[in-house]
Amino acid sequence: MRNAVSSAVIFIAVFFTTPIYVHAQLDDTQLRTQVKLQYSPIKRLNLYGMFRSDLRNNLSTFRRNNFEIGGDFKLKPWLEAGLSYRFATSYERDFHRFEVSLSARKKLLNDKAQLAFTSRVQSNMDYINKDYFSLYNPVWVYRNKLLFRYSPSKKWDVYVFSELFATTKERQSQFYRLRSGTGVSRTFKKQHELTLGYFFQNEFNIRNADIIQCMEIEYTYEIKKKKKKTAPTY
Repeated sequence: MRNAVSSAVIFIAVFFTTPIYVHAQLDDTQLRTQVKLQYSPIKRLNLYGMFRSDLRNNLSTFRRNNFEIGGDFKLKPWLEAGLSYRFATSYERDFHRFEVSLSARKKLLNDKAQLAFTSRVQSNMDYINKDYFSLYNPVWVYRNKLLFRYSPSKKWDVYVFSELFATTKERQSQFYRLRSGTGVSRTFKKQHELTLGYFFQNEFNIRNADIIQCMEIEYTYEIKKKKKKTAPTY
């Protein structure tokens, strides 16, 4: 276990210090601030709504707002399927995003750690109407993410991840983005969770490819089901 923890600490240190060495190559520093509301009507289903606001140009310029709703359903204790819809606006351009995902998880280190692989398929569209659909040629984005999460206690989580993006162009798939990051989460009173994250992103094989770093602040509130009151027995 000590070796696993030491490896995670080293991995986190590398991610936080990498931008120092590549600062001359960085094109931008961004910030994402997110508020999320989630609810589980049944044990295997989790529903959520999310709002996220993004800044770019070294935190000086508004990038866009994102509104998302979705759900995750446990097919097996280790396998989960997801579906989501997002509306994003920069006040200059709007788009709609539809996404499906499949996640597989493996518990490690006496259930204190978890290794997860998530595969996502998403597509963006500018409008939702018949005229647009008749001319719409979908561009699919494929995202594959590997994440390691360690929970030293019930209230704290530390994670590191790496995610590879690919897209289809002229019936050929090509990789164009690699995103790697780390973060820490703290749970308060079982319903509140605050997450501070950071990721480093490198783009390639596309025009105007950027190298960015991004800080993330996320707050999640979980709505708990009210327990049914049992009738007193006499």
